[in-house]
Amino acid sequence: MPEDEKVISDLIFWTGLHRVEVIRFGRPVDEDAAAKTLVPDVSQESVTMFDWIEDPEGLKLYHLYVNWKERGAVDFSKIKDCPIRYGILWYIDKGESISFSADVAATVHKRSFGCMPSASWVRRLPAKAQTVIEVGEGDDHMMLELRTGDWVPERFVVVGNPG
Repeated sequence: MPEDEKVISDLIFWTGLHRVEVIRFGRPVDEDAAAKTLVPDVSQESVTMFDWIEDPEGLKLYHLYVNWKERGAVDFSKIKDCPIRYGILWYIDKGESISFSADVAATVHKRSFGCMPSASWVRRLPAKAQTVIEVGEGDDHMMLELRTGDWVPERFVVVGNPG
């Protein structure tokens, strides 16, 4: 991102939407550069953006909101009744299964935290869902218990280590 652009907020909402607000004086924020710099490759397909100008006749402060469905490491410490502090929040895209998404999220967990997760969560278990998911390969092969939690956003899976 250019030096005259500043990130002023970086939030993950309870819905799993990640939003970053970028500002710049005098001219619009470079949308392509913002998306490329801020959004992980695995989330590029879910990016949406909107912008607005504060005081277009005087101040000319341009705002850009970059949004995407989270697929990465998240601090869950401020979420009530959440059994993990850190974990991977992974959006389950159309055509993807819970087990596939949990497997990918477990691999990301290993890369992010240096260890495999021991549990996974979804908001609700589908009628025919397995309660144990096979993840990883080789030395990292394991079975994750699939649990439910009201703190998990719809269409997401979370993997982590309780405690």
